[in-house]
Amino acid sequence: MGFFSIDTLITIMAAVFTLGILILIHELGHFMVAKMVGIRVERFSIGMPPRMISLKNKFDGLWLKIFVPWFLQKSVDATSIEYRIPRKRPKAGDTEYALSWTPFGGYVKMAGMIDESLDGETSGQPWEFNSKKRWQQLLTISGGVIMNTLLAFLIFSGIIMATGMEDPLEGTTIGSFVSTEERSVFPAEEAGLVVGDEILAINDQPVNSWEDLTGVVHNLPGETIRVEWLRAGQRYSDSITVVKETVPTSEGAVDVGMIGIGRVTEHRDVGFVQSFVYGAQSTYFFGTLMARGFWSMVTGQTSMDQVGGPVAIAKIAGEMARKGWVDVFYFMAIISINLAFINILPIPGLDGGHFLIISIEGIIRRPLPLNVKLIIQQVGMVFLLGLIIFITIQDIAKL
Repeated sequence: MGFFSIDTLITIMAAVFTLGILILIHELGHFMVAKMVGIRVERFSIGMPPRMISLKNKFDGLWLKIFVPWFLQKSVDATSIEYRIPRKRPKAGDTEYALSWTPFGGYVKMAGMIDESLDGETSGQPWEFNSKKRWQQLLTISGGVIMNTLLAFLIFSGIIMATGMEDPLEGTTIGSFVSTEERSVFPAEEAGLVVGDEILAINDQPVNSWEDLTGVVHNLPGETIRVEWLRAGQRYSDSITVVKETVPTSEGAVDVGMIGIGRVTEHRDVGFVQSFVYGAQSTYFFGTLMARGFWSMVTGQTSMDQVGGPVAIAKIAGEMARKGWVDVFYFMAIISINLAFINILPIPGLDGGHFLIISIEGIIRRPLPLNVKLIIQQVGMVFLLGLIIFITIQDIAKL
């Protein structure tokens, strides 16, 4: 795949779309809750710095500011150019709405809050973050996580409502073959089995249901088994070596034996209310799966090699885009849950770090010193930056 190929272009566009929407929705959550509890939002940006253009309501009209790129500032002798757009009923506003150059997500700058900008200026005004009650601060900090979780729930529900469900049918008839990026052909297909074959026995042990079939195969990773099947009234048999695959379950990721077959299913349309039930179940499943995976990594049961960053997400987003937009949105929902989970971790620089500090201040009934908050934030930012660089290097090495 060449750098300027169509595949590369699709990958870039899918990554920008997926990550951009997810981070923008996250910041929109903070923005909406901040406005709701009366915190002044100084800037809401689509994209990350540097700014390209911005709009702000003032008493004399709507002001448009164009930011001059650094390499042109000497030529025009200015860092920005402003234009006033007259309005019949001008109304002053507190928020500058900006469009920034880096096309990933966005950010919200709230008055009186020590965040990624490391701005420590506070004046005690009633509209500042630090002047609000603890529950209002905690709710504002949680706004991004809430929005990402809600987005995942709505995407799952919408997909299920639009595409319906595939209900498995009874029996041991092969309905499909499994493939993954690492293994395009599994042992069953290699052995010559085809869709429509009915599995009769494994190791001379009759199997009467799909649960019987998977119960035997899943427990024999790496072993060679004798499979007997029926095709058009004629019996066949052959030896097949079971492969080991790691699959997600409600109890976490587990290693099971697989020969790469799927059961026959029947399509069923899903109603409006039921789609939201399935959407909630999918959100819960992937949320708990993420939590179990993280705990497995912390305890050393899972290697850091399995952690993916922006490059891995871009690669998978491109693959999903080539399959279809339904797969892109399904992938977006999963990443949205992951983003929500990561952000609630009590790490300085993340929402969970802010949440922890606010909680500590509530327990001790006084704010932490400003210089302590700045140091905590700086340490957290350095840690996160180092982690992102490490994961990105791993992603590139896997390409």
